[in-house]
Amino acid sequence: MNVFGDAALIFFTSAGLCMIVGRPIIRALANAQCVTPLRYEDCPPLQAYQEAKPRTPTMGGLFVLGVGTVVACMSGGLTQRYGWLVLASIIGFGLIGFLDDYLKFRGPNALGLRSMPKLVMALGIGAQLGFASWSNADSTLDIPWLRQTVTLGWVWVPLVMLTVAGSAHAVNLTDGMDGLAAGCLAIALSAFGLWLMATGTMHGALIPWCVSLAGACAGFLWFNGFPASVFLGDVGALGLGAALGTIGALTHAALLLLIIGGVFVVEALSVMLQVASYKWRGKRRIFRVAPIHHHFHLGGINEPKVIVRFWIAGLLLAVLGLTTLRMP
Repeated sequence: MNVFGDAALIFFTSAGLCMIVGRPIIRALANAQCVTPLRYEDCPPLQAYQEAKPRTPTMGGLFVLGVGTVVACMSGGLTQRYGWLVLASIIGFGLIGFLDDYLKFRGPNALGLRSMPKLVMALGIGAQLGFASWSNADSTLDIPWLRQTVTLGWVWVPLVMLTVAGSAHAVNLTDGMDGLAAGCLAIALSAFGLWLMATGTMHGALIPWCVSLAGACAGFLWFNGFPASVFLGDVGALGLGAALGTIGALTHAALLLLIIGGVFVVEALSVMLQVASYKWRGKRRIFRVAPIHHHFHLGGINEPKVIVRFWIAGLLLAVLGLTTLRMP
């Protein structure tokens, strides 16, 4: 069987397993009252939006990460050190997300991890991944469209740190509508997988991770699509976002995450701009509310249409990103 056939088998195995194990796990999460409390007191429109939804269990990322990881490992994802680094990023950021989710269940008004400790832990794990992958021969970065590669030296470590932590947090911010983050993740991970298969690069162990995690996200959409029966939660959003960032860094294509993962970038930028404007422009806002998907929803576009349009944007950006990658 050729590499594309193997990848298809991995993808459908991961998606199918997610669909099989999802229902009993969702039932267990609901019985355990794993429901994130509503905390939108400072934003009445978002509070009304959330209260209009049924009390949906979260932490569905547990079985997405579990299935995606097991299938990837069984399909050769640990045959090279690159695969081990992806596994480390999933475990590290998944634990941060799990702790954040768990702390939110302590009471009706419980807070999760504070932003600063969460960011410090994320940057710390990213730095360790940077040092673990740093080598004089391999610390390079591809420049989109220019067909050039630059050697980074010690700059490799902060680049990996920012890429992984930034990707994880951007995906977490995108996880605010039914199926939005999971669908965009499936597209972005598939794009990286297709490129690795087409180029036949030395990063072969990353292909099972791309394909298996993309398949798990697709299978998760069976339950997470509008109207959602379960949410990813921080454990899933941070873990999957870190995996995407790690794959982007290890393939020397960190800059292309700005394109292939363009939806996540725009979501994160909308929050940063909103916070900066509110703080430095006398509490004036740029958007109705951030992240930007809620801006469009509150502007009169119904939720399913916002989600599908973001998926389409993610697909177009993924195709655009693939045109910039160097082929053999």
